[in-house]
Amino acid sequence: MTRTSTDHEEIGVPESLTAEAVSNCFGCAPKNPIGLRLVIEPEGEGYRASVKLGADYESFPGVVHGGIVAAVLDELLAQAVYRSGRTSAFTAGLRIRYAQPMRTDTEYLVSAETTVRADESVRATGRIEQADGGLVAAADGTFYLLTDEVLDASEDRLPTGLAQALRSSNQS
Repeated sequence: MTRTSTDHEEIGVPESLTAEAVSNCFGCAPKNPIGLRLVIEPEGEGYRASVKLGADYESFPGVVHGGIVAAVLDELLAQAVYRSGRTSAFTAGLRIRYAQPMRTDTEYLVSAETTVRADESVRATGRIEQADGGLVAAADGTFYLLTDEVLDASEDRLPTGLAQALRSSNQS
């Protein structure tokens, strides 16, 4: 699916994630040639995406690398955190439980939702499932919110322009 310039308004994502943007996010940028290019949509209280990965992402033949499985879950959890509260965040902790191998060239459903929101952090959970609902992997994570106050206090330690980009994203 290709996003249009107005899709971000309809599904609540920052404009930086549209096809016209220069974002190079490994998880969600639509034009990153080696990225996951996840298209995330709202579903009930959370968010979902389909993912089908090829041999470029495998460890053993026919099996997606466990680190890539973790990256898929981390992206969905982080997007659920951002989209549910309109504040950028970074992963403070992520726990993955693998139930079975994720196979290459097979479509999976990934879902995530926030579970607890506090002033400085948000907890989220997510799953990767087979089409029949069989669990592949589950995750829970804690995300530290990058509020304007946090950005003000840490701007000198961030790459040039990042704090301003995050502030803009927080306002979308």
